[in-house]
Amino acid sequence: MNNSNKDIKPFYVYTDKNYLYIKNINSHTEKLYNNVYTYCANIDANNRIHICCIDTAGKLIHISSNNNHWKKKVVGKVFDNIKNIKNMRLYIVNNFLNIFVVEENPLSEGLHRVSHFNINPKNHKMSKYYIKNIYKENSSIYKLNLDGLSNFIFQYKSLSPYSRDYIENTLIFNSTSQTWLNPCSIPRCSNSDNTYPTSDIKDNIFEYCYSLVYKI
Repeated sequence: MNNSNKDIKPFYVYTDKNYLYIKNINSHTEKLYNNVYTYCANIDANNRIHICCIDTAGKLIHISSNNNHWKKKVVGKVFDNIKNIKNMRLYIVNNFLNIFVVEENPLSEGLHRVSHFNINPKNHKMSKYYIKNIYKENSSIYKLNLDGLSNFIFQYKSLSPYSRDYIENTLIFNSTSQTWLNPCSIPRCSNSDNTYPTSDIKDNIFEYCYSLVYKI
């Protein structure tokens, strides 16, 4: 948990009958949005709350706190079908919003696609990236971490079309170029043996995000 987050008063984000609410420590409840299908939340370096949600029409909405008021922006439509969405997470790195959404393939059990939306909250310019043919291993669909240069390390398994064995894959999202790259394409920071962190991101640097109580 970031030390700057220790002064933030606890709050509770939840949905009820497709309405999105936030409830603070004083039990004051505020309705933020309607027709919400799923959502995620995190806090930036300036202690501003950011909530991203997908509505029942497949549109992505960004809601942020600003001087005790809420700013709401429809970023754009990102899904034609929302029924297969399984998981949505928000990470804020270098002031950019990074949203990862898992979709289950309705035609193939265990097969998933991860959509990554990279958003500049100042102008809401959005880039979309898709990682396909991800196979779930036990309870893990993918693992995510950061390196010393604030690059995302995305690890997942796919199925070989030749041997039908599982293949280990690693992709890196370069925080400078804002693009996904092969691990060999960028230099490693203090990591001369080219090994990568193996722990899931939710277990370390983003503990606060996962300490929020979600009710869907």
